[in-house]
Amino acid sequence: MRLLIGLAFITIIFCQQQHKFNPEFLNLISTGTGLGTARDAIQAVLQLLEDLKNANEELDRKADKAFQEYEGGVLNDCAAFTGIMKENNESLLKNSEDLEAVDDKIAQTTDYLNWNEKRRKSNDMKLEDLAEQRCEANSLFIDALRDYREALNVLEWVNGDLQLKEQNAFLQKEETQEYTSKLALYTNMIDHKEVFSQVEVSQEDQASQVVSEIVGKVQGLISKIQEHIKTLEEQEITSANDFVDYRRNLLNEQVLLKQEYDSRLKFLNSLEDDKELAQDVVSQCDKILGNTQRILQQTQNAYNQQKAKYVMEKQKRHEENQIIIEITMLYHQKVAQAEEFLQKKGV
Repeated sequence: MRLLIGLAFITIIFCQQQHKFNPEFLNLISTGTGLGTARDAIQAVLQLLEDLKNANEELDRKADKAFQEYEGGVLNDCAAFTGIMKENNESLLKNSEDLEAVDDKIAQTTDYLNWNEKRRKSNDMKLEDLAEQRCEANSLFIDALRDYREALNVLEWVNGDLQLKEQNAFLQKEETQEYTSKLALYTNMIDHKEVFSQVEVSQEDQASQVVSEIVGKVQGLISKIQEHIKTLEEQEITSANDFVDYRRNLLNEQVLLKQEYDSRLKFLNSLEDDKELAQDVVSQCDKILGNTQRILQQTQNAYNQQKAKYVMEKQKRHEENQIIIEITMLYHQKVAQAEEFLQKKGV
């Protein structure tokens, strides 16, 4: 306001053509006034301009100091917020990695539980199939053993009857046919045709020798059948033992699988709790990071606005002082010209 008044006053004084002076201005310089001399009035105007200039310079110093303090505080705040953001970002990254690790463990545990269930179901099916296979194998063994024992009984009967014939050195063809018909039931076990093939081509004087040979072959068949029965029984015992061992191993595996399944399921439940907690931590870190970023941005925006205002006001005062300096110089120039003019007039 003071600046506007001073400028208005000076403008009124200088609103004349070049090298012409306002009569009132000349009168002010050449005569006294009720307030003092003309030079006092001129000095008052100059002092007003100087005061306005000094006031602006003082405002500049205060504004510079205030802005420097404000800027220092803002820079400290921004540095603090940046540090907080860095810590939160590192914490967010670490907790995100922890959450990812928990997800990996959950996936691995879930995969194992699925495999465990499939394995136990497969073992249950194996146990069922194994029981059926064992029943079938046992039935086949009984049938085979019965057939071999029946064949053995027939061979022993034939052997006993042949030994009687051997004593008489006499064997009728019809008798061999009876033997053949009985042994024909066991062709898969006994080659009866080879045993009695010599009877058809034998002569009477060879009868005793032929019967002896047939008895020897029959006894050889008996030995083979007995060996087959022994082997069959041994195989059955081995198979039964293998079945028992295999079944026991499967049952033991089922027990262990169920125990491990229950343990892993409990672990999975704890992982789900860990995941929920990790998600909360990640969410909280993300929220804090977002808030810190927003506060930092707001602080920077406020700083930019304050700086723009500071620069604008400083520039305004600088422009005002430039005008004051120019007017002061012009004022001095006009006063000097007026005094010179009056001296020439002899006033």
